[in-house]
Amino acid sequence: MLMHIVLFTFKKPWSWESEEAIDAEKATHAHPDHIAEIKGWTCGRNTTKRDIAADFVVVGLFENREELNAYIIHPNHQLGVMKWKAIADWKVVDVEVSSETTLNSGLLSVLNNLVGAY
Repeated sequence: MLMHIVLFTFKKPWSWESEEAIDAEKATHAHPDHIAEIKGWTCGRNTTKRDIAADFVVVGLFENREELNAYIIHPNHQLGVMKWKAIADWKVVDVEVSSETTLNSGLLSVLNNLVGAY
């Protein structure tokens, strides 16, 4: 299982005051309703005022690399990409949920039980 993490940072002059930002957020919220490959989904706005903070995060769970790749090219995802591309830059990290280099602890230890649950 893969955890797909994306951190979005607004380009100037965009912010949460922008209609385009709200539209991009709504598109991202809707992805699980349209993309069957998504096994888990969390997204939300940053609440911390720090120079190094991103503005928005997406955390998605995918059964394997093939399903993550199918999500990436899915038309509904591409619609969201187009909206975000106009207003933000982003960074992506894809993490194996269960590997020798991954630690799931505390509340996130539930991820340890997801592997092989499908």
